[in-house]
Amino acid sequence: MTIELSPEQQRAVDLAIQSGAYHSSDEVISSALAMLAEDVEDGAVSESRAGEPHSTLAEVEAELRALGKLR
Repeated sequence: MTIELSPEQQRAVDLAIQSGAYHSSDEVISSALAMLAEDVEDGAVSESRAGEPHSTLAEVEAELRALGKLR
């Protein structure tokens, strides 16, 4: 299967690898899908959640910097 990521999605994957928490894009995607599956099983994913704000890439970068995981 081939999946095309948006530039922002690819940057998020790259940042996750750069943080040292993951070693490959496959690991990042597998982890993200596992977390999504848990959310679905727990009922955390619903139509009402679709309108909630999501973290921007800049917010994620700032958090990683604050944690010392990104320079």
